[in-house]
Amino acid sequence: MVTLYKQMVAQPIALIWRVSLGVLLWWILTEGSPSSWLIGIPTVLVAVLVSFKLTPENPYQMRLAALPRFIGFFIATSLIAGIDIAKRTLNRRLPLGSQWVIYHTALDGLPKWLFMCTLSLMPGTLSVSSEAYGLLIHSLDDKDKTTAELNKLEQKINALFTQRSHP
Repeated sequence: MVTLYKQMVAQPIALIWRVSLGVLLWWILTEGSPSSWLIGIPTVLVAVLVSFKLTPENPYQMRLAALPRFIGFFIATSLIAGIDIAKRTLNRRLPLGSQWVIYHTALDGLPKWLFMCTLSLMPGTLSVSSEAYGLLIHSLDDKDKTTAELNKLEQKINALFTQRSHP
């Protein structure tokens, strides 16, 4: 129980988010009934404790200062991707190649998960699986262009996270 307490205190933002989401969910489920909070408060607190107990400790911390730059990059790249795919769909003369790319990344944990989710929304790429030999990616572009785009995305995600130091 002491370890659980230390984990919650070490992650105050996660604690606030989980309590807030639990309260919101309870309020929605009970349609805001004031009498339900007699059961709701202990239920939310137990749910938060269980969520901390079942969630492995995250060694990464997001750099909030880097978040606006990442969001801007993501929005711009997504818009370019949408326009590119629309052009390829409407104009049959534009190249549309389908191929598999194996991409090796140094990312792991949360940054790797975000990388795989984000690249599925990038120009002509789809994250298929994470294997021991690398990430398997389906691409509509040639391998060199896809690899260059993936390198850019990896750099942006790398700038978004820092490793926590534990005393």
